[in-house]
Amino acid sequence: MKDTAIKNICSTLMEQHSISLKNMTALDFFAREGDWQTQYYAKKVKKLYAWEVDPIFEQKLKSNLPKGTEITIGNSFVLAKEKNNFFDLVVLDNPQGCYGQNDIYCEHFEAIEPALDLLKSGGGLLIFNVKTTPFNYEDKIEWQKRRNDFYSINDCSDLNKEFIFDFYEKYFSERDYITKFAFLEKRPQETGLYAYTTQIIRNSDDN
Repeated sequence: MKDTAIKNICSTLMEQHSISLKNMTALDFFAREGDWQTQYYAKKVKKLYAWEVDPIFEQKLKSNLPKGTEITIGNSFVLAKEKNNFFDLVVLDNPQGCYGQNDIYCEHFEAIEPALDLLKSGGGLLIFNVKTTPFNYEDKIEWQKRRNDFYSINDCSDLNKEFIFDFYEKYFSERDYITKFAFLEKRPQETGLYAYTTQIIRNSDDN
């Protein structure tokens, strides 16, 4: 169950889009212990980097991920500023709700911008969590506000898939990326939780 979604994502990439991960350099932006989906795609890529803010997970990361994985303990948002723009794939297994010191971050909203800067100059693959129907949400006023602000609508308690695809295609277009394809894969551990997978490329006169 833990890796159901990533297995389906890898199959879809290969079978429907003729994309193989075997020559890719990948980054797990929120690595934690690396014992969920990371273990699966770690075996598929050429090279994996794993970033995790909490040192308590370092030993688990070392035991769960393949030998040769570059594990860094530190704030991913800070590490992302170090011009690490050489990744073919960036995975944001982002928490839901608000998190970080003083709840500075929310879902993938702040992480997605640095993730774009981490991709190779021509673009690449992004996978991030999208919550369509948050649960235990009614009393989370700050979370509601952050979602409403990000999606620019008054009520984000139930987002439909058409809205999701339209929103992110526009989001990337405004940042000078063309969406080659995008799809949602259900993550079974939570209601309304999906992995959004997209291939984006830098817009240019040649495209």
